[in-house]
Order: sequence, then structure tokens, then C-alpha cells
Amino acid sequence: MKDRIEKDISIPNLLLGVLFWILTAGWIVLIFYYSSESGTDSTERSLSVLRYIKIVFGESIITDVILRKTAHVIEYSILTVFSFLAVRFTNKTSQIRSYAESPVKLVKSDNEMYIALSLWLSLLTAVTDEYHQLFVDGREGSIRDVLIDSIGIVIVLIIIRIIFTIYLRYLGRNEIRYD
Repeated sequence: MKDRIEKDISIPNLLLGVLFWILTAGWIVLIFYYSSESGTDSTERSLSVLRYIKIVFGESIITDVILRKTAHVIEYSILTVFSFLAVRFTNKTSQIRSYAESPVKLVKSDNEMYIALSLWLSLLTAVTDEYHQLFVDGREGSIRDVLIDSIGIVIVLIIIRIIFTIYLRYLGRNEIRYD
């Protein structure tokens, strides 16, 4: 049995899984690092980015608020991509231990499982980060910011779902569904 499991392990998927879990964890640390900045430091950082944008592009319609909210969407989009790929490659590491072999199926396909887990990880990070900001000088935690973070999360997951569907149609296959 041990030999069967060892032969079943996909080293490329294992390495990619580890890489994307490291990137996911690192990105979460980066999110929390920047949200640990005081309100004054955070404002100064966004104003310096605005000054740079104006130098490069001339007068701009981008305001501090638009820049900050766009940053929320982008940072959680990136987190969602990293976490989706981490879950996907982890599941693909072993066919014996994959979701397909699980006796209990909460969702109907592997791709839906990847989407659900990356959605929950990203949303949990957003909620925890906003809660954390309640304790940072000059910052505030906001449900509105969690909703803005959710925009980035959902957009990425919709794009992933569309790409997956197009890819399967290109291959002439249907998604494997569990009943």
C-alpha cells in the first residue's frame, strides 16, 4: 500500500501546491502588514502613489478613495488566484487522496470545490483583516471594505469558472460531476 501511495504522488503538483500555499500565506501576511500601518502612514502611502500616477499620466480622475478601493479589489483578486491554485494543485497531488475519492461530496465537482475553498479562505481573510484594523491607530474596520474585497474575489472566481468551461469545451469534454 505504501508503494502505491508513493507512486501515486505527483511531484510537480506537490511542488506547485507548496509554492502556491507559500504565495497564499505570504500574500495574507502582506495584506495584514499593510493594514497594520497607522491611518497616517496609510494615507501618506496612497497620496504618494497618487502623486506618481499624476506624474506619469498627467491629471487624473483617480481620487484617494478610488485608489484605495481599487487596491482592495486587486489585492483580494490576487489572493483568490493564489488560494485557488494552492487548493487545486494540492488536490491533484494524489489521485488516491483527492476529492474525487472522498466518500462525502459537499459540492458537485472538483472545480466547484476549489472555488468554494478559495472563496471561503479569501473571505475569511477579508473579515479578519477588517476586524484587525479596528485595533490599529487611525484605521477602522468596515463591512463595506469586506464587500469591496468580495468584488475582487467574485470577479476572479467567475473568470476562473468561465476559463474552465471554455477549456473543457475546447477539449470536447464535460466536467466530471459527482452525484
